[in-house]
This record gives sequence, structure tokens and C-alpha cells, in this order.
Amino acid sequence: MKVKKIVVGVCALAMSVVAFQSDAQQISANGFEDVDYWLKKCSVAQNNAAEAERCRQFKSYYASLTDQKEDEMNNLKAQVSKIKNDVNQIEKGVKDIQLVIDDLQSKIDIQQKNINMIKGEINQLDIKIKQIKKDINLRDQIVKKRMMDEQVNMGTNLQLELIMGSNDLIDMIRKIEGLQKITESDQKDIKKLLSDKKKLNLQKGEQKRLIEDAKVKQAEIKKKKESAENMKKEKERLVESYRLKEASLNEKMRSVKVDISTIQNNMININTSVMEEIQNEHFHSTGLLRPVRTGMRSAGTWHYDGGGVHLGLDYTAPIGTPVVAPADGIVLYASNPVVSNNGFLGNWVGYPIGAGNSIHYLTQVKGTTYAISMFHLAQEGFIATPGAKFKQNNIIARTGNSGNTSGPHCHMEVVNLGHMSMKEAIQRFEATADFSWGTGWGDAALSRICSVSGAPCRERPEEVFR
Repeated sequence: MKVKKIVVGVCALAMSVVAFQSDAQQISANGFEDVDYWLKKCSVAQNNAAEAERCRQFKSYYASLTDQKEDEMNNLKAQVSKIKNDVNQIEKGVKDIQLVIDDLQSKIDIQQKNINMIKGEINQLDIKIKQIKKDINLRDQIVKKRMMDEQVNMGTNLQLELIMGSNDLIDMIRKIEGLQKITESDQKDIKKLLSDKKKLNLQKGEQKRLIEDAKVKQAEIKKKKESAENMKKEKERLVESYRLKEASLNEKMRSVKVDISTIQNNMININTSVMEEIQNEHFHSTGLLRPVRTGMRSAGTWHYDGGGVHLGLDYTAPIGTPVVAPADGIVLYASNPVVSNNGFLGNWVGYPIGAGNSIHYLTQVKGTTYAISMFHLAQEGFIATPGAKFKQNNIIARTGNSGNTSGPHCHMEVVNLGHMSMKEAIQRFEATADFSWGTGWGDAALSRICSVSGAPCRERPEEVFR
């Protein structure tokens, strides 16, 4: 029996050496450029030792990428304090930081999926390992029993006798013939036994690798979340610096008289008969609904929390969140020229300039006429069209991240037009295309808020929306 074990061991060693040489050649021929592919591939048990080794190599490679990204983040942080007074550099810095944050979140999402995959794979391996152990034990018992039966028939017991301890040459030959007979009769079962044991060792090794990998990935997720939070703080610092200058930028950019012909297709254009119909129409809404019903207030009126003039109410909400008609009314302006998630500081697309995809809405509640703006909307799900009438709470658009913005949200402004008729308001907007209705932009607009000025004046959305 010992002789047989030695022979089998030598053969197995020879085979593993050949396999290792082949695997080593394969490893050196493969790169890890497609990181997502390797992350997914190495989150499941591998079929052979070579692939398992490649996954171990990828783990080291991926760790080096993480170190590089950490260096990039540290460099960005070091730059933040140097660029707080340069608007152009602030805009670029915020954009660069957001790219890092998006990249971190993407990797967190991928790693969480991989961890979930690993957990399922570990459970499956546990089941497979138990079954293989059961098969090995059963086959091992069968082979041993057959060997014992053969030895009894030949009059020899290889478990007790050694070939080198034979009495004479004839005795040695008899024992060698018996060994060969045992090997031949059980060759198939022995090969299967060895194969199962090899598979068992591989799967045990893979289970251990995956358990360790899950721990590493969990630690990596924690680290990436901390990095993302740190980068968000750096971004907030830059955004606050930008907000202090934004009022003057808006005042300068939006005070330039627009060439109405360039936005005519997006403005209301109503003939006389329709105008008379609107004039005689009774608007039944008893109050104004906040256009974004879910989400979270991210900035209020009249100033940002960190300073800087802010003429409306911001609600942060995932891209695609419904935006509803605040009351029965009509669309004065509607335009969605840009993709939903293409906003960044310094992106002056849209009208009024920097609004991205936007809607200007006219309504009348209890005898008071209101013009309501909704900025930074999504391109998809944009239902509003110039001249379209809506009932209160009808969906008219979706939230987005378009125009001059640092993240997904909807900016809402309210201008109180007093007792101006709907007809007069429409005619005035057709002539001026002025979203501010003469109240101005930036710091200058603070002198035209309703608490200090008569209509048209700017209302605090928090106070008029319900």
C-alpha cells in the first residue's frame, strides 16, 4: 500500500509541475486592463489552479489602482484651498471632484454586487464540498474493501508485508503481481478518487480565497465611502466659494436682453380667440403646490446656508422625480435642449441663461396671478409645451441635473404679479421673455421681494407653496 502511495504521489507531483508551468505561461500572457471583467470573474470560484492564481494576481493589481486613485484625491484636496478666489478654477475643481465622487460610487456599487455574488458562491461551495467529501469517503471505502478482498485471494496482506522484506525472489514477484492486479482492477476508481480530492482541495482553497476577498472588498467599500464623503466636503467648500460670487454672475449674465427670436419656438404664442378663452376661464386652484413633492430641501430663499444670494427654493431629488403643475394654469415657456445629467458649475446653457431644461408657468390663485419657474429639469419625461394647459398636480416634467448646477435638483422661483390678468401677463411675457418680470437678478433682486416691494415682486416659495 505504501509503495502504491509513493507511485501515485510521484505521478501527481509530475502532473502538477506540468500544470503549473502551463498555468504560469497563461498568467503572463493575460493583462488586467478590463477591471470590471476581472472583478466579476474573480467573485466566483475558479475551475482550476491557474485561474485561481490569476485572481490572486489581479487582487494585487487592483490594490495598486486603488493607491493611485488615493494619490489623485490627495492632490485634488491640496488644490482646493488654492483656487477659492478664481471662478474658472472653482468650476473646474468642482467638476473634477464630482468625477472622482462618481467614480468612487460606481466602484462601491460594483464591489457591493461582487460581495453579494461572493456570498452566494461561498454557500454553493459549501454544498459542493460536503457532497465531494461524501463521495470521496464512499469511494475510498469501496476501493479499500476491494483491495483487502484481492489480497486475501492472493494470500498476501500488503498492509502488513513490505516488498523489501520478502523471503525470496519468488515471494517478491508474487507480491508485485498482486500489487499490479490491485492497481489494474481499481484503476478507474483510484483515478476518480484522486480527481475528487484535487477538486476538493481546489474548492476549499477557492472558498478560503473568496471569504478573504469578501473581507477585503468590504473594507474597500468602507474606505471608498469615507473617501467619497471627504471629497463631497471638499466639493462643498468650493461650491460655497462659488455661491458667494454666483449672484453677481447671474446678474451680469441674465440682465443681457435676450433676442426673443432665438427662443420663439419655446415661448407661448396664442391667437386672439384662444386669448379670450383664457381671459374668461376660471382657475379653480385654492393654493399653490410645491412642484417637487418628494426629495429634500437643499437650499432656501434668499440666501444659501453658506452665504451668497439665492432667489428660489432648491429640492434635491433623484433624476426623473416627477415635477407637477403647482396649480391650474398654462405654460409660458418650455425648453429641454440638453441631456438630463450634464450639469456643472459654469454651464450657462438654457434660458434664463444657466437654467438648463426649464419651464415658466402662469397661474392664478384666489385672484392673484403667479409666474413660477422650474430649472435644471430632465430631458426625458418633459411633457410641458408652450401654451399647454394643465390641472393642478398633473405631471409636467421630471427633475434633472442640467445647466449651471452642482448636482441633481430642481430650482423653483415664484414671482407675484398681483392682480394682473392672465391675458395681460401672457402679452407681457410674449413681448419681453423676462423670467424675472422686472424684478431683476442677483443682489439687485433683493430689493424687489414682496416683503419690501409691491407687485411684480418675488415671493419666498417656502411661504406660498404647500
